[in-house]
Amino acid sequence: MVNTATRAVCALSAITSLIIVCARSSGLQSSDLPFLSFVIAPYLLLGLMTGSMSERGSTARILFIVTLLLSLLGMTLLALNAPPLYGDPEPGLAQAITMIGVPLLQCTAVIVLGLILLLRRMVAS
Repeated sequence: MVNTATRAVCALSAITSLIIVCARSSGLQSSDLPFLSFVIAPYLLLGLMTGSMSERGSTARILFIVTLLLSLLGMTLLALNAPPLYGDPEPGLAQAITMIGVPLLQCTAVIVLGLILLLRRMVAS
């Protein structure tokens, strides 16, 4: 149940983040595809980590809580930095610091979490 909820949060967060980023751009180009994959990378990594967790362990609950917090903070930062409704969207996705910084910080947090969980698993066995 916890793993299914974590995967659902990952999927919903990835879709919502993409919607926020796409709404902010003036037009998507093929050169924006690597950046868009970078936006959803933390959620893909969290979803992959969920697959290796046992359903009943405390690690699965910790992963769910971290996923929920990381997605809420990330989407909030992306949404708060959105341009006002009366203005024009910024040209080019990768020109905004927040658009690069938020996924970068999320990826860093996910990698650190993965290393901590791996270390915890190695020490326990």
